[in-house]
Amino acid sequence: MEAALLRKFPLFSSLSADDLQAVAAIVRLRRVEKGDVLFAEGEPGLAVWLVCSGAVKLVKTDSTGREQLLKTVEPQEFFAEVVLFDGGSYPATAVAASEGEVGILYNADACKLVHAHPNLAWHFLKVLSARLRRAQGRIQILCQGDAAVKIAATLLYLAQEKGTDHLAIGQQDLADMAGIARETVSRVLAKLSSEGLIVALRKKITLIDKEGLAALAPQV
Repeated sequence: MEAALLRKFPLFSSLSADDLQAVAAIVRLRRVEKGDVLFAEGEPGLAVWLVCSGAVKLVKTDSTGREQLLKTVEPQEFFAEVVLFDGGSYPATAVAASEGEVGILYNADACKLVHAHPNLAWHFLKVLSARLRRAQGRIQILCQGDAAVKIAATLLYLAQEKGTDHLAIGQQDLADMAGIARETVSRVLAKLSSEGLIVALRKKITLIDKEGLAALAPQV
């Protein structure tokens, strides 16, 4: 993988030129088609994945067989970091949401890299700690009982995760992430729009009043 492309990922943007080149040398690229399963929930976690182009959906199946969308991973984002250095299983299934290209950083290669570049271990630790805090916030969202609270919390979570108040997400994906019916999402979005908290268009939601949304979900 080219170092210039890797530099676009926030995960690696602050690395020195030498460290960046060392990482780029071991990241393997793969073309994917829409619907391709990159890995399945429960399979051995062998690598951390990077989205170079296209998008990847992370889904989890509950005891009834119902799939819940955890996240849509977009370009310059990474996923499956939970298995880095761990060797555990993948906690969710990754499916290509569109044609694109992904990068694969295998755990075995990452371990060798950290031994050769010890400062990278501290870098990865800081990144993973931040992701863990956001994951805890995600759990709080799913534990909420009120639909409006779930939607407000999910929107705030996505804004923080994506680093923007302009969210490219449709109502069905939002419903899957919040764990509620699409019809309920439609009603809640209409209410939030009427209150001036958001602007909801087709597959695009803009957060206008984040403080107002946070007041609905103060614990997240």
